[in-house]
Formats: sequence, structure tokens, C-alpha cells
Amino acid sequence: MEDLAIIYLQELENREEFIELLNLKVLIEKKYGNLIIAMKTKEAIYLEALDKKDHYNLDLVKKEFSQAKASLYSKEEVKKYFELEKKLNKILESDFNQIKEAISNKFLKKHMLEID
Repeated sequence: MEDLAIIYLQELENREEFIELLNLKVLIEKKYGNLIIAMKTKEAIYLEALDKKDHYNLDLVKKEFSQAKASLYSKEEVKKYFELEKKLNKILESDFNQIKEAISNKFLKKHMLEID
């Protein structure tokens, strides 16, 4: 079974979408590293502000986090990254559903043979 998982992973890693996703990840980190850091910093401040509302202007902190996130997520490469990620997730979900169905069918057939 482990061999099948390794084969599946290798096939997934060789998919055009997966390779492009990895290339985009590297490009985004190089090109937009400062925006990533800015967004993560604003996110950390926002999360802290949620816990300590009396120490922060929550509306302002939320707005700043939102702006930092929008600034990063509006980049074409980032949009493409999330589109590819979504596509790969659908592929994985479909594959796993097929595996579950195959296992379920095999179990049912075996169980039905035992009953007869």
C-alpha cells in the first residue's frame, strides 16, 4: 500500500499544475517577500488585538491587516497560485473519493460473499 502512495505522490509531483505551483511559490517569496512579511506582521498584531481589545483600536488594526492582505493577494502571481492550489485540491479530493468508493465497494462485495 505504501508503494502505491509513493507512486501517487510521484505522479502528483510531476503534474504540470504542481510544478507551476512550486515555481510560483518561489517567485512570490522572492518578488513579494516584503508584502508577505508585512501581512504576517499585521495578522499577528490583529490576532493579539482580538485577545486584548482594550489595548488596541481593533477597527484600525483590522483595517491595516485587511489592506496588507489585499496588497499581497491582488498580485497576479498570488491569484494564479491560489487558483492552482484550488485546482489541485479538487484533484486530490476527487482521487480520494474514488479511493474511498473503491475500498467501500470492495468491502461490501467481500461482506456480501461472506453472508452468502
